[in-house]
Amino acid sequence: MPYVVSTCPFCGCGCGLYLEVADHRLVGVSASPSHPVARGKLCVKGWHAHEMAAAPNRLHRPLVRQGDALAEASWDEALGLASDRLAGIRDQHGPGAVGILGSPRGTNEESFLLSRLARGVLGTNNVDFSDRLVALPGLFDLARCRSLTMSGVGLDALDAADLILLWETDPTHEHPAVASRIMEAAERGASVIAVATLSGQLTGLAHMGLSPRPGTGVELAAGLLHVLLSTFTRRPDELEALDASVSDFTPEQVAAVTGVPADGIRQAGQRMGAATKPLLIYTRAATLDRRAFHLLTALAALGQVASRRAPSWSSLLWLAPFCNFQGARDMGLVPYFLSGCQPVSDAAVREKFGRRWGAEMPLEPGLPAWDMLGAVKGLFVVGDDPLRALPDAAETRRALDALEFLAVQDTHLSATAERADVVLPSASFAEKDGIFTSTERRVQRVRRATAPPGEARSDWEVICELAGRMGRPFTYRSPAEVMDEIAALTPVYSGISYSALEEGWGLCLPPADPGEAERPQTLATNDEPTSEAKHAALTDERFPLLLLPDYVLGAWSADPGVVCSVALRRELQAGRRAHSPVVEISPADARAGGLRDGQQVRVCSRTGEMEAAVHINAGVPPGVLALPFAMRESAAQAMPPTVHPETRVPLLSPCAVRIEKL
Repeated sequence: MPYVVSTCPFCGCGCGLYLEVADHRLVGVSASPSHPVARGKLCVKGWHAHEMAAAPNRLHRPLVRQGDALAEASWDEALGLASDRLAGIRDQHGPGAVGILGSPRGTNEESFLLSRLARGVLGTNNVDFSDRLVALPGLFDLARCRSLTMSGVGLDALDAADLILLWETDPTHEHPAVASRIMEAAERGASVIAVATLSGQLTGLAHMGLSPRPGTGVELAAGLLHVLLSTFTRRPDELEALDASVSDFTPEQVAAVTGVPADGIRQAGQRMGAATKPLLIYTRAATLDRRAFHLLTALAALGQVASRRAPSWSSLLWLAPFCNFQGARDMGLVPYFLSGCQPVSDAAVREKFGRRWGAEMPLEPGLPAWDMLGAVKGLFVVGDDPLRALPDAAETRRALDALEFLAVQDTHLSATAERADVVLPSASFAEKDGIFTSTERRVQRVRRATAPPGEARSDWEVICELAGRMGRPFTYRSPAEVMDEIAALTPVYSGISYSALEEGWGLCLPPADPGEAERPQTLATNDEPTSEAKHAALTDERFPLLLLPDYVLGAWSADPGVVCSVALRRELQAGRRAHSPVVEISPADARAGGLRDGQQVRVCSRTGEMEAAVHINAGVPPGVLALPFAMRESAAQAMPPTVHPETRVPLLSPCAVRIEKL
């Protein structure tokens, strides 16, 4: 039985695995014993990764809309229609009327080619991916934001850390390879502190658990920083301003706002001060916080101050949610940057890419995915599903239906593809060659193990064909040649090639440049009224509970790779999480309301209501209900999506509710 080495297509850990092939079919997966991340183990998603490729509902032939239905068509017809309509909309309404959405599950080569198709062929910077929402996207003009959502260390830092601070994340659900290392670190003697409004598995295993009131993360981080700075017997002069900015955040004052006991704040800060190699881990729950920039700036300050006792040590580890999230951003699948975070506003950058591609690069920054929908008239979507990823599913659906033309390229018929005018069948990760870049910036090969089903094609081939039909042919003969061009245009990838990746387990790019994000001199904590005041204003006697979005609970339940696997749907409870509304409630609130597990209730807010089953969860604090993000559309009336007033990023905001039995 042939074994083909490849990379897991799920989370950002980048585990290595072997694809097992029999009779030209993908039949299983094996863990790599020597891979530095997998280390002979895979999570339940990794063990079933082959089912994504072998699923019976794969797309086999192109589809073209005829009336209200999609009907099979030839590649020539589908590609001709897609290229003519996209180019026609551009010519009639201007380049800003078209847009492209890619995917953090696509290869680096595919993301790079989509960037070239948008900028060098269609003439627009409207290129993005919906899941970029989790990476401080509304603050793109600040270099600090890029570094705050770009890991400064590798996963091997978990093996050396003597203190691990988990901030609103439970890697057991999202990044199991990281979770196992945290457990090993705890057994080795490392101190584990878990900050979690909603407790998870690792919260129970941590040496300390801090449970702040919803929305008080900035104040808690400031309180920890206050204590941490007090542990220096001789404080460096450059920390004086930072110390002054948190001087009012004593443990007692922070305890009054956050609900975390003052002794707990003091003890956690002192533990951080005593650590020589602290590590702060955070993920999408922190970056989707309404005060995300202030929160992450506070975490960065915590990490920078805590690691001063080991100058060569970097303490921030941001866990990318998807297999090639880092790679998609690195390749320019962003409205404001070309590959390597080279800004489109830089004339020298535009000239370099324009000379290589034989086209004039557009200057006007593009629209992010959530603004693109509703603004463009023609859209080409490759592997993305904005109906699954964006907070306001109803508004996203209306925007998709209002398009003059929608083309979707995917392995399965996603909710977005069901509304398309043209659907093109794609090869899966196991049926193509390419490269992924993991959360620790490990660049690894994805290798073709079997042929795509039916007439499905690799995305890079389809993108090249579309470019040629629009009069701008791409001359690449393989993904390896695309990678060579990436290396030529992208300094940080200059040493990457297929031959360099042939042996071993990939190459790690240099970590985020510490100089890219200046050290916070002061900490802004008064950007909004205190969360205690906001909480009091939200809840009252009629609406005594606070409904919160939970980005960890059932995080993978609606993922396309999970949905198409019978085993993963069962193991991750995808059916219940994705299709039957559920709210998580504390045992105390369940007893007070006379509710049993699984009971149907009506959840009412000031704006509307929803029906759901209650699930009693000891990790939910009293006074709070947790709603899995995957079920946000069911709660749209009770918890309507909002738009951040400064960043214009769509969010789900906590709202006051009451529960009525059904």
